[in-house]
Amino acid sequence: MTIRATVKTFVASLCAALILYLAYQFVSLRLQNNLTSVPPADCIVILGAAVWPGGQPSFVLRDRIERAAELYHQGIADKIICSGGVGHNPPAEAEVEKQFLMKAGVLDKDIIMELTSTSTAEQAKLIKEICDREGFKSIALVTSFYHEKRATQLFRAAGFTEIADARCTHGRFEDLNFWVGREALALALLNWWQWAVMGLSISLLILGYQIVRRRADK
Repeated sequence: MTIRATVKTFVASLCAALILYLAYQFVSLRLQNNLTSVPPADCIVILGAAVWPGGQPSFVLRDRIERAAELYHQGIADKIICSGGVGHNPPAEAEVEKQFLMKAGVLDKDIIMELTSTSTAEQAKLIKEICDREGFKSIALVTSFYHEKRATQLFRAAGFTEIADARCTHGRFEDLNFWVGREALALALLNWWQWAVMGLSISLLILGYQIVRRRADK
């Protein structure tokens, strides 16, 4: 087998592995649009999402806020960390979260603010600093069902060890599959080595089979 043919085999195998990985993640994430049972935690964490013009929460952010308020009133935790900086529209996502939480009956003294993050990785790092300062060990992580998997991985990388899946569900916007697909791609980028190893394994199997077949034909 020529070097060119070998390279083509490796590239094709990697592409096939990536497609399979994306398909698996998409289906897996899409099936997670349901609520989970959440154990008691030291605090509830809301991850920010888009703010619409006029300071109104997007459907995604509204669902996250409602889920956090619900868990608070259930007694899951008596503190809520609101997170998220300023996106395309002011004010900061955390400010909008606080406003709507207080309208839902959450006390001002029970809300802790993180106002500068612009990504999930930044949120994980900054919220870890807040939790260390406040003495919080366990968190109930509130984010969209399709975002929970990657968010949990990033929060573990930031040093959290006790993370309860407190996902919220969505059913009000038409482009849900787009966001699930976007999150599947983000997982592929974050965990690139998983599908890369799969692709290399496939290519080695193909090359091994071709070598054995050529020897058998001689």
